[in-house]
Amino acid sequence: QIRRAFRSIRNTLPEITYVFLLFMFSLLMFSLMALKLFGERNLQTAEGLPYFRNYLEIVFDLYVLVTTANSPDVMMPAFDFSSWYALFFIAFVIVNTYIFMSLFLAVVYNNYKKHLKVMPGGACD
Repeated sequence: QIRRAFRSIRNTLPEITYVFLLFMFSLLMFSLMALKLFGERNLQTAEGLPYFRNYLEIVFDLYVLVTTANSPDVMMPAFDFSSWYALFFIAFVIVNTYIFMSLFLAVVYNNYKKHLKVMPGGACD
C-alpha cells in the first residue's frame, strides 16, 4: 500500500511542476521588485547588516516570508523606514502565501486522488 502511495505521488509530479514554476517566477519577480525598492535606501537589519541589497539573499528572505517562519524579521527594517512599504509585503504574502500555497495544495490533493483512483485496487472517495 505504501508502494502504491509513492507511485501515485510520483505520477502527480508533472502537474505539480507547473504550479511550482509559476510560484518560483512570482518569487523571483517580487525579489527583483524588492531589490529595486529597498536596495538603494541603505536600510539595515536590527543586527546592522545590509537589508535587501543582494538578489539571492532577497530570494531567500522572501522564501522565509512565504513559510511565515520569521515574518517580522524580514519585514520590519522596511516598515521602520516607511509604513507604506508594508503594502509590498502585504501583496507578496497574499499572492505567494495564500494564493500559491493554496493552489499548490489543491493541485497535489486532486492529482493524488485522481492517480489513486486510476490504480488497480486504489479505493479513494
